[in-house]
Amino acid sequence: MIQKRANGLIQFMQKEGLTLVLAESMTCGLAAMKLSSCIGVSDVLLASLVCYTPKAKTQLLQVKPATIHSHTCESREVTRKMALNLSKPIKADVYAAITGLASSDGSETKDKPVGTVFYAIRYKRKTHDFRNVFRGTPLEIKTKATGELYHLILKTIQKPEPE
Repeated sequence: MIQKRANGLIQFMQKEGLTLVLAESMTCGLAAMKLSSCIGVSDVLLASLVCYTPKAKTQLLQVKPATIHSHTCESREVTRKMALNLSKPIKADVYAAITGLASSDGSETKDKPVGTVFYAIRYKRKTHDFRNVFRGTPLEIKTKATGELYHLILKTIQKPEPE
């Protein structure tokens, strides 16, 4: 399922002439790795940055420490900043960021249990936010989250523009 979604995303983006940059936290490069098996990936995927720790998010993606302190590393707000700030070092058509909790060593709460994943997809100067909760082992959660990332990117870029 995950490879089918990866292939579909790359085929569509290649056909449309779109490029992609990723910022991954919880998936630790899994999203880029799965895309790398697709024919045409070199036309689409420009870069992927793994920013697993708060320090990496602040130093590499310029997420303000205050944002992380106020909202935690695994939050909508931090994920939005990750996607937005990806556009500073490299130009692409689509920027996507993913953060979340695959195991119980993060900022989980009753409202944000293990398995919670945040996505931010920036396309045509608009950032689209998504949240999902998955169940399973840490690897199963990361795999499901990666497949959903591909689906959400495709859904965002296929969405017709309002007239």
